[in-house]
Amino acid sequence: MYKNNGKGNFPIIFCTRSVKIMKHKAILIILIFYLIIAIVLNIKNPLLYTILNSLYWLIMFITLKIYIKESYIKLKNNIDNIVIMLIISFVYIIIYIFMGFLIGFSNSPYSHQILKLLTNITPKIINTFGIEITRQILVLKNKNNKKMIILITILLTIAQINFNSLINTFSNKELLFKTICGNLIPLLASNILYTYLTIKTSYLVAVTNKLIKELIIFILPILPNADWFIAGTLGTLSSAVIYFIFKYKIFKEKSYKKKKLEKVDYITIFILLFTLICFMLGIFKYEPITILSNSMSPYFNRGDIVIFKKVKDSELAKMQKNTIIVYNTEGKNIVHRIVDKTQKNDNVLYKTKGDSNNIADIKLVQTNQIKGKYVFHIKYIGFPSIWLYEYFNKENKEEL
Repeated sequence: MYKNNGKGNFPIIFCTRSVKIMKHKAILIILIFYLIIAIVLNIKNPLLYTILNSLYWLIMFITLKIYIKESYIKLKNNIDNIVIMLIISFVYIIIYIFMGFLIGFSNSPYSHQILKLLTNITPKIINTFGIEITRQILVLKNKNNKKMIILITILLTIAQINFNSLINTFSNKELLFKTICGNLIPLLASNILYTYLTIKTSYLVAVTNKLIKELIIFILPILPNADWFIAGTLGTLSSAVIYFIFKYKIFKEKSYKKKKLEKVDYITIFILLFTLICFMLGIFKYEPITILSNSMSPYFNRGDIVIFKKVKDSELAKMQKNTIIVYNTEGKNIVHRIVDKTQKNDNVLYKTKGDSNNIADIKLVQTNQIKGKYVFHIKYIGFPSIWLYEYFNKENKEEL
């Protein structure tokens, strides 16, 4: 036992700090050790992993809540930040549901019987509280150590990856790419956000957003029929928007003297990003399409992006000769020029041809195949999507 030696209480303080440091190192070591076991178990026995995972995070939450009592766990402006996050999260839900009216709905794969619903959401709630309080303890203890912050964020991201499903995509590189973009990138973005929120506010703010976004999927009877691109974009974009909102709020509260983005800048960034995503998804009257061949050279070439205008039903039978149209045939989009127009049994048919092709297209185009007409094009920027398309198409052919 240490006593005052006339030079202050340094031995006692030093001992106390050493014990606290050992606590946090122990938490980190336990987390790493558990993740190794969890990854193996997730691959070998997913059901047992689900049970063990919830049990682990429940024990972690109870243990940390009881035994870790540092002053930084006391939360400041907690209610205010949680209310803001509630509002943001409900706006996210409205946007998420609204997208269903644009891209269509599908039935939820989850049962809505009370018992089964509780079975599905209980592990999510337990895991969320366990993960976020662990983040709170580790991150705030190392908030001045950027490398440790990055390591903790990566570890907690890994803790939420379904490795059983991920490994099943390794044999198909296209599916792996979609999984990375649709699931892993948004997951990493959300964990970066939650680490930031933990440092600046509290783990309960992160818990609020995370639970609302995850539980709504189990609660809704129908869900937007979102593909990997929409899911990945919405997930990543929502994390970015929340980051900007809280960064602005925190900057405003602390009255930083350094130059900062004004409120109008964040609104502008959000509007531009949201507009770009809607444009890429084809929600607007104009839509982009990547040119895969040189059939229309020299007017536009392979790798260019063509912007086309969607055509109303009343305009489909009124297309004129020399109009460049976008039409679908056998699941592929073609951008060719109308060279002739005929009528058969009250149906208008168009003969099309690529400018650099020697002969016209064999099949005539019906009005219900037409998606729109050419407006303008942007050179070269479509090459990245072509490279991805050819790479995955090559993989599929090799598998066949």
